[in-house]
Amino acid sequence: MYDAVKLIHLVAAIVWIGGMTFMLFALRPAALAMLEAQPRARLMGQVWQRFFLLVLVSVVALFTTGTNLYTTAFRAVKAATGAGSVPLGWNLMLGIGIVMILIFGHIYFAGFRKFKRAVAAAEWSLAAKAAEQIHRLTVINFVLGWLSIAAVRLIR
Repeated sequence: MYDAVKLIHLVAAIVWIGGMTFMLFALRPAALAMLEAQPRARLMGQVWQRFFLLVLVSVVALFTTGTNLYTTAFRAVKAATGAGSVPLGWNLMLGIGIVMILIFGHIYFAGFRKFKRAVAAAEWSLAAKAAEQIHRLTVINFVLGWLSIAAVRLIR
């Protein structure tokens, strides 16, 4: 069971970080280079609609499986040694993950909502500002995602 939970956790992280990688390094630069403001905003709105649903599922999976993995390891160490603990890297991953979830919440519930309203009203400059905010926050989450992976792999 532990291995299945760990696999789900890993797949959810790959979906989220992989999606950010694709958006930041492939889709966004191509859209900026090839499309005018209106079609670019419409494209990104459709892409984000789909991607953000995947991220929501990933967030639930990551939090659920991460909690399970963390508590399972904590209990195992406590049973073996009498004092429960997990590696520092796990604590760092947990903290970074919570920050990432909060940032994504802001992207989805504030930035994306603002973007969709601007596109619906054909206010392209406001849509571009909202898209830029989404981009900046996505870059932050991208960096945090890699830091959390580094923490759990390199810090014991």
